[in-house]
Amino acid sequence: MRHLFVIPGWYPHRPCYPLEGDYIRQQAEAIGDLLAGVAVTLSLWDQGRGDVSFGHLRKSPRCVLGGLVPRPIETALAPNVIEQRTPVRAWNPRFAGGNRMAILRANRINLERASARWGRPDILHAHVSYPAGWMAMQLSREQSIPYVLTEHMGPFPLSYFKTHDGSLNPLLREPLANANATIAVSPSLADQIESFGLDRPRFIPNLVDERKYRAAPARTDETFTFLTLSKLSTKKGILDLIEAISLLRARLEPRDWERVRFHIGGDGPANENKKLRGAADERGLARSITWLGLLPVDRARAEYESCDCYVLASHHESFGIVLVEALASGRPVIATRCGGPETIVNDSNGLLVAIQDPEGLSKALETMLNRARRYDPQRLHAEFMDRYSRSAVVGALDSVYEEVLAREASAARRTPS
Repeated sequence: MRHLFVIPGWYPHRPCYPLEGDYIRQQAEAIGDLLAGVAVTLSLWDQGRGDVSFGHLRKSPRCVLGGLVPRPIETALAPNVIEQRTPVRAWNPRFAGGNRMAILRANRINLERASARWGRPDILHAHVSYPAGWMAMQLSREQSIPYVLTEHMGPFPLSYFKTHDGSLNPLLREPLANANATIAVSPSLADQIESFGLDRPRFIPNLVDERKYRAAPARTDETFTFLTLSKLSTKKGILDLIEAISLLRARLEPRDWERVRFHIGGDGPANENKKLRGAADERGLARSITWLGLLPVDRARAEYESCDCYVLASHHESFGIVLVEALASGRPVIATRCGGPETIVNDSNGLLVAIQDPEGLSKALETMLNRARRYDPQRLHAEFMDRYSRSAVVGALDSVYEEVLAREASAARRTPS
């Protein structure tokens, strides 16, 4: 049995961030489900749950304290997919290294336990260059196991991973430079990584579990609903969206405006929440916007199916998984040219607009009022299946694993015994 040891930089944790890094968990489960004879270990040190930060403490002191409470060391997600958990504290890497040596020890323990269960891993797969990629690099050196690194960070790099002269911090550069293979979740992200003088990563997108989504029939209701699910913050373009909605109202006849609805789901810092809702109220949009709050997965799926068009107004996205979920539900999309969406959105499934351009976004909203119900939900779903389903993405990943293992085997044959 081949053994894949996955090190997630981000991972879901309750009650604070139940969806953070969920696509990494889903990818690991899909690999275990679709690749015959593969066992998968997810190496956890309570990513996020035990993080020490003022923002995290404000959101949920209980969640931070939960990092001290012992939990089961091993959890089975499937017969051949296991979480190995060794809790440690973590914090911003600018302060005392973020406790990374303790995190490394936790990953060593997880690796030992996983090896006892399924044998020494054949490949390490890290998601996000720091801390996960740095951990994989150290374990690779210690255990002579090749590692693959998928970068998700956006914008790349985060500001505190740049040196004073604008170059890349070694905590990011070294894991990327030494990996046996690197992957970026969008061509835009690959461009950014390459711009620092590193080898260009291969593009493999995140996956969405097709079993959880269906091509919902096009709506015939009198009202027309736009949907946005996002962290409620200025950087996610919510203020731009509110301004675009106001401009759309000025452009439409009153009878046409009355049938338009906007559903905005998500959560954010209290001050941002108040600012955004206040901006909507000041523009007289209270009747047209429904604030949904943070939605569980089932509610989010229902919102996709009951909307006419999905809107993403972000200033930056390394990928844009909400767009893929909307397409999986048979809904067209509007997105800004902010990195990841340029690969997802095309003439057959939606519209792209410039970032921080409420006027352009408003025109796209108006266009979709007339066009959205002409899109064929089945064709949108079929395109999703070809590009972002579990089989499409896992097949691409398996090719990378096979190439890495073949190179390792070839190098071993050339090395004198």
